[in-house]
Amino acid sequence: MHRWKVARALLVACALGTVTLATSESAGAAEPLAIPSPEGLTMPKLEFTPTPVDEGDYDKYFYFHRANTTFAQAYADIKECDALASGSSIYLGGNEGVMNNAVMQYGMAGAIGGAIGSAMADAIFGSAARRAQRRANLRNCMHFKDYQRFGLSHDLWSEFNFEEGNGRKKEGVRNDALALQALVASGPEPRTKELGL
Repeated sequence: MHRWKVARALLVACALGTVTLATSESAGAAEPLAIPSPEGLTMPKLEFTPTPVDEGDYDKYFYFHRANTTFAQAYADIKECDALASGSSIYLGGNEGVMNNAVMQYGMAGAIGGAIGSAMADAIFGSAARRAQRRANLRNCMHFKDYQRFGLSHDLWSEFNFEEGNGRKKEGVRNDALALQALVASGPEPRTKELGL
């Protein structure tokens, strides 16, 4: 059964009262978010002269800022939005029974070739789709929290951001990047044009 079917069934069961979810009192309180110290962090470079190519890529390469925000607030917001943006994924294909049908129609060699082709297509197109979805989800979440978005060149963006498509970054790499993003989001007011959602 697909994950979304399980989630939908659980939501329906909760609504009908046939299933109850554990509360923090019954399951143990969740661990509080560990906020790193901004001491020792170096503000990433944000100043650059944009080219038309840079401006065309602002949907991919951007940073957030909100006035009168502490580092701790920015880190908590970015960490939450990162978790929400990373929690969903797109997988191309994936119908149950496809492999069985391919074996019956084309034989095992054809099925294996089809599986390899599908894996290659997902690596090429699925990865890009997942990155685009993550960026859109991140922008929506941070916009909801009243952060403004500003464009950045790919090279500067790469210094304190990461992309995920076919796998999740290790938590250490991820948390280091999120700390720098929080430093920027709570730092000095940007002098460039705000991009909107």
